[in-house]
Amino acid sequence: MPTIFVAGALVTVVSGVLPLGPAETALSGSLPVLAFLFALFLFAAALERAGALDHLARWLSGHARSPQDLPSLLFLGFGLASAFVLNDALVVIGVPAIVSIARRSRVPPLPLLLTVAFAVTIGSALTPFGNPQNLLVSVDSGIRSPVVTFLRYLLLPIGIDLAVGVWYVRRVFGLRMPPRPEEFAALRAAAPPLLPSGGWSDRLVRSPVLAIFPGTMLVLLTLDLTAAAVHGPVVPAWELALAGAVVLLLLAPGRAALVRAVDWEILLLFGGLFVVVAGALDGGVIGAVTSLLPIPGPGRPIPGLLAIAATSSAGPQLVSNVPWVALQLPLLARLGYGPGTPVAWITLASASTLAGNITLLGAASNLIVVELARKEGVTISLTTFARYALPLAALTIGILIACVVVGL
Repeated sequence: MPTIFVAGALVTVVSGVLPLGPAETALSGSLPVLAFLFALFLFAAALERAGALDHLARWLSGHARSPQDLPSLLFLGFGLASAFVLNDALVVIGVPAIVSIARRSRVPPLPLLLTVAFAVTIGSALTPFGNPQNLLVSVDSGIRSPVVTFLRYLLLPIGIDLAVGVWYVRRVFGLRMPPRPEEFAALRAAAPPLLPSGGWSDRLVRSPVLAIFPGTMLVLLTLDLTAAAVHGPVVPAWELALAGAVVLLLLAPGRAALVRAVDWEILLLFGGLFVVVAGALDGGVIGAVTSLLPIPGPGRPIPGLLAIAATSSAGPQLVSNVPWVALQLPLLARLGYGPGTPVAWITLASASTLAGNITLLGAASNLIVVELARKEGVTISLTTFARYALPLAALTIGILIACVVVGL
């Protein structure tokens, strides 16, 4: 995917669809998103090096009394984690840990990998920094206090969706797990405490991310909530995240290796994507699509929201959710949606995110899970994914639409 969009950007410029000057403007305008992504990927790389998420996975699995509990515990843990750690980065770290847990407990890894894929899709919808498409919406839509806005409209539906997901994976995966009492007794005995006692001074010197990452998220949430409460100035979330990343680079040992561990391919994808979308806008493609898609303007809120939810559920199955949202942002802006219509932007972000549980192609995180699983010797086919994902997607998208319409 990065190769496709970088090549597309080069063709867009070389062919004259978007001259070099406007292409540079498109890239410079996207710097807040790229800086935010860089910061989140840097945090994820540091958390991986610190063993934090592997530790979390072993702690969660240690609370499983039987194999039947394992999918629901992992779903809840990874679903909540994906609201704060970018979901694409989370699965890069999580898949090897999940395969290791499955092998130690002698249960099939496929249900657990599907569980994680479903969980990070649903949980990441909750915050502006849970996934790349939410980040695009929060930066480019102009909505004020994006953290507060996302939580205001999505805390209830995504909370319900997570609860439904816990029930669903236990029913379809947990009840089919083979009983392994001996292995699970050993798994519980070897489970680490969530917060190890003692040695924190040395631990923080070796892995300062353990303090800097939660501290950055806390500051980001506090300032956003405060700005919304007192109607004060909003500090851009990307600036806070980048500041935390700079502090991490100053304090972390082996910072060169940490920078190399950043997912630069995804950043290249976004750079190419922004140029391609700017070319589509400048070349009239967005205007043509606007005339074809039956999305009402903000003057008809309920039909508009239903149309946005429907198109944002179907569109990502063709081009994945990040490119779809990038194309929809200027389209909706031309229809009259702006900072004063936050519920439309929230619907675009959340529906396109939950659509990742319709097919494998709906979300980049799904493709990452499939590729990493293949390297571990586990095959996830299109039909297997859709067989288990479609019912969950129908439930979660239906709950989202009902809550958004009623809340409006």
